[in-house]
Amino acid sequence: MARGAAPAYAPGVTALLLAPLLASLCAAAPATPAPAAGDPVEARRAAIAAELVKLGQVLRREIEAGDVDALLARVPADGLACGARVVPRAKVARDLRSPRSWLRGVFFGGPGFVPPKGVAPSLRALFHGSREVAVLVGFAADDAAGPEGRPCIDFRAKGLGTPGAPLCFEARQGRWLFTQSLYPCR
Repeated sequence: MARGAAPAYAPGVTALLLAPLLASLCAAAPATPAPAAGDPVEARRAAIAAELVKLGQVLRREIEAGDVDALLARVPADGLACGARVVPRAKVARDLRSPRSWLRGVFFGGPGFVPPKGVAPSLRALFHGSREVAVLVGFAADDAAGPEGRPCIDFRAKGLGTPGAPLCFEARQGRWLFTQSLYPCR
């Protein structure tokens, strides 16, 4: 998925779990149909959503602390998909550590990322400047991720856009790792 492109989220229980919180942060939360009773895909999505809400809280603490190594630990050894190519883990590491890079700017702030009007200057600034920040969990359609889809999180605050795009993950050896490039890919 291209950075900045909104994933196609599947409806389901996760939106219902977060709808009350989002309603307090947004002017109007869209209605989401209730999942069918006993639907195993929705049950699995609900379990994944609970894990990713906790992961969002961990990521928030890591980003607020400026912990580059913690983010880098979530980048697979084989790199991140970026359209038809792969961004090597070593490049991600360099860019997360470079004060002038776009990637560092999105996460921690700096001159490499110039936010559009109404968008937080970085995720770190979003967390520091907003009293309430919600973790929104959604599932992007992805055949490789199975019927549940690819789980993604997005941070939301009232009146302030999130820099970048939702962060998407996959579970590998019991850990949630980024699946897509953190860069704008076309």
